[in-house]
Amino acid sequence: MPLFKRVKTSSRFSSSPSLAGLVVEIRSEGDPTDLDTKLPVQGEIIESFEIADTPGGWHLVWLDEAIESDGETHAHLMIAPRWVARPLTAVQEIPVNVRYVPDVTLVQKGAPDIEKLPFASKANAILV
Repeated sequence: MPLFKRVKTSSRFSSSPSLAGLVVEIRSEGDPTDLDTKLPVQGEIIESFEIADTPGGWHLVWLDEAIESDGETHAHLMIAPRWVARPLTAVQEIPVNVRYVPDVTLVQKGAPDIEKLPFASKANAILV
């Protein structure tokens, strides 16, 4: 499967309500990570997942422009609010954890194992 392909949604594992179709901007929080040098980036949330130990859910973002890190090109990121009481909104930036999605097949077959996705950064996100 090509890297730059929309992932087919699976309502079986999607959280409710879904943020699919909304655009999110991921902005630097100031962490000295490789990803922070490439922020801000924008993309479309194409699927939301309810995953144990992450009550706010994880959201798969299809980036408008792919980014490169450690010699790999990433067209998708997974983001999750760091605090349950602070969901993604268009009102204010909220702190999120960000993970790279090196292979979209890792998230296509049921609820993804977040630990298999490399940590990218702690950042801020806002719906735009």
